Amino acid sequence: MALIGSIALLGPSAAVPAIPSGYPWPLFFLHGQLHGQQGVRLVTWSAWLAVLAAAGGLAAGLSAVRRGWRPQPQLLIAGSLIAVLGLMLLPPIGSPGLLEDAVYGRIAALGHSPYQMTPKDFAATGDQMATYSIRSLQRYPSPYGPLMTVTQEAASELSGDSVTRTMFWLKVWNALAFLAVALALDRMLRFDPSRRTRAHLLWTANPLMLLAVMAGGHNDVLGVIFAVLAVAAFRRADLSSGLLAGVLAGTAIVLEAPFALVALGLAIAAIRSPRALAGIAFGVTAVLLPTYAVAGKFAVVSVLSEGGRGFTTYQPWQLVARFAPSLGTLSRTDTVAIAASVVLAVTLLWGLPPGPVQFPAVRPALALTLAWLILSPQQRTWCDVTIFTLLALMPATKLDWIALVRAAVTAVAQLPGVTTPATSPLWLQRYASALNTVLVPGAIALLTITLVWLCLTRCGTTRSRARGAPKHAFPG
Repeated sequence: MALIGSIALLGPSAAVPAIPSGYPWPLFFLHGQLHGQQGVRLVTWSAWLAVLAAAGGLAAGLSAVRRGWRPQPQLLIAGSLIAVLGLMLLPPIGSPGLLEDAVYGRIAALGHSPYQMTPKDFAATGDQMATYSIRSLQRYPSPYGPLMTVTQEAASELSGDSVTRTMFWLKVWNALAFLAVALALDRMLRFDPSRRTRAHLLWTANPLMLLAVMAGGHNDVLGVIFAVLAVAAFRRADLSSGLLAGVLAGTAIVLEAPFALVALGLAIAAIRSPRALAGIAFGVTAVLLPTYAVAGKFAVVSVLSEGGRGFTTYQPWQLVARFAPSLGTLSRTDTVAIAASVVLAVTLLWGLPPGPVQFPAVRPALALTLAWLILSPQQRTWCDVTIFTLLALMPATKLDWIALVRAAVTAVAQLPGVTTPATSPLWLQRYASALNTVLVPGAIALLTITLVWLCLTRCGTTRSRARGAPKHAFPG
């Protein structure tokens, strides 16, 4: 993380968006000379090197835990706390998305609806904050749930018309949520030293997650904390447990709609208990209905359509579209993606290893979330925060390596993050084209095939074993 922090500290570059100084308030950065051919080259290769080093370090740590390494959890938490606080004070790296969040917050703070007023419409008002909107996203309304909009509005209210201070407060919310997840995982697994250490490696001290949440400033973590608490709350198939889990899951959904998959995972875990199912349904509904009633119908349309955004270039669906051009349109790609996700979800529900007995909703929630995130054409690498938190509650298997490799290759595809193909040097355009059209989509497709193969072969292995103690599927 030192390399990532150094890139952020040096200020605007190919990986760090150009923002004004907020001194004496954070975000703090130097006005380094990282522009031009040499600057872009230095930042790009440094960022890629940081991702590879992060993935290698995480792999080494997970391997060491499986061989019996048991560091003091307090040391991992302390190291993470230092990294979180340090990155909280620095500008975002790897994506200009935090700028868009600040713009949506400003729109809401001025009394407009970010579900009706796009950043392009906002620019017509003459507000200086609109100038920081991402050009490729200016015509889209907010894709976030109403509660996420509240957090963005609060950051804007605390910062006035300063985009830099607004981004700082958005990072503060992320930091609090990131540390809350770390604390929740530590408390849930405190009686099992091996699983506790592994959970901290997968989340608390995971440099790939720190890159996504704190260095990148992506707000998915705000929903993750409620999703984790929801699956942790569902320990018994009864009305009260289902109600509490449903309320927590509903809160995650009004932050970001994809967390509905966690609620569906809760329902699958409670399928044999009508009372628990009723509790989950009532809890989710009790949060969703009044929230969206206040936000209005435009919020529903915008959230469900993700603002009408297109699919990410490095997703494997573009490989399919090459051989079947008719799938190149967004609507058709989405239809095929949903169908493929359902098939993969069924396969994972059938073939994933057993989940922890004390948290029965973790396994179905992970199966559904993994199926959607690995096949969704609208996903981004920072969406993996949901996978890693749920995975941290599961037993150690080869799923760890699949999640690690996927997070690493998609992070490389996202970097440097600010320089776009139209404005980047020719050499970077060539590298980006190779990564986004061949290498990364191919890697994700291969990981998907591997995941399906592991599930299918696991089932055959389980059936061939004699009766006795259960064995985890595709052990790592």
